[in-house]
Amino acid sequence: MGSGTEERLWRYLQYPYYLGLFAQKVVHAEGISDHVKEKLCHAVLQINMHLDQGQEPGPGLFQLSAWLGRHALLSHDDYLGLRKGLIWLPRLTDSYAEPTRQILPACDGIFRDLQIHREQAIELVLMILTAKEAIGDQGREIFDHLMELAVLNKSLKREVCQIVVQNAIPFPRGEYQHPLETSASEQDRLSIRFLPGSVRRRAVVWLARLGKDPLELLKRLLKPNTVRGYGGDQVASGALDLLDERWELIADELRLSLLRKAADLPDTAVRKRAYILGEKYLGIDFLRQALDDKAKSLREWAEERLARRERGELPSEEQLQAELDQEFDEEDSDE
Repeated sequence: MGSGTEERLWRYLQYPYYLGLFAQKVVHAEGISDHVKEKLCHAVLQINMHLDQGQEPGPGLFQLSAWLGRHALLSHDDYLGLRKGLIWLPRLTDSYAEPTRQILPACDGIFRDLQIHREQAIELVLMILTAKEAIGDQGREIFDHLMELAVLNKSLKREVCQIVVQNAIPFPRGEYQHPLETSASEQDRLSIRFLPGSVRRRAVVWLARLGKDPLELLKRLLKPNTVRGYGGDQVASGALDLLDERWELIADELRLSLLRKAADLPDTAVRKRAYILGEKYLGIDFLRQALDDKAKSLREWAEERLARRERGELPSEEQLQAELDQEFDEEDSDE
């Protein structure tokens, strides 16, 4: 490897980013003691507390937290380091993402093994859900997992869901009192994070599962401009998911009224989902309403769809459900 290799290695390992890459290899390596692996995991997480402006945190935040959690070795300093690393995570390359199989056990350990105060737990859940550099498009699965964790009580989960539904940006500048001291630059970084649309959509369903009146939610969220900002259409789609889940428990007239309100909302993606949900339960008679939709793209979609139905191409309930679950791009502008 040439002369000076060891010196160059140690020089690289002074940078948190390279130390994190190194630690990810070490925790999977055979022949290295758990004691050494533990010290290295602590070092990578806790060095984030001392990052200089412009430094990248060490990658593997969740993977190393998961390893410590599996061995019951997580400390409160590790939590602080994870939190600080998540604040500065956007400095990492866009190609960086940690696998779900590492993120879920890391969440288990952080919330199970540490005495984190309620506000700290709420903040950390929101930070995890907005850490798109680490979770990628895994937000919905991670959110479901967090909502199912027994160590987080129902009241805390409801508060998280309420924040997710109401705020596209979970840390509004100047409106959120962070539970730990946060510098101005860190506050700015937290204040521009968007929640994944799939998470906002899922939070509506979880609010009802956690005790919120589903009818009150449906009536409030299926009104025009109830939730503004990025992902407002996802909140309305979440209300349609809730209507689907509670369909048999709602009176006929009320569910038809709610469905018609959804089919009249401004977002074409929401109206399209409402037409499919109507077809699932009420047949093609409800789908025919889409022929008069204000968006040309939806009118053409409905014509083609009805033509297939007339040719005998009838979808199964499973196929309709798969359509409802998928994400729709916003259609052409209304015409």
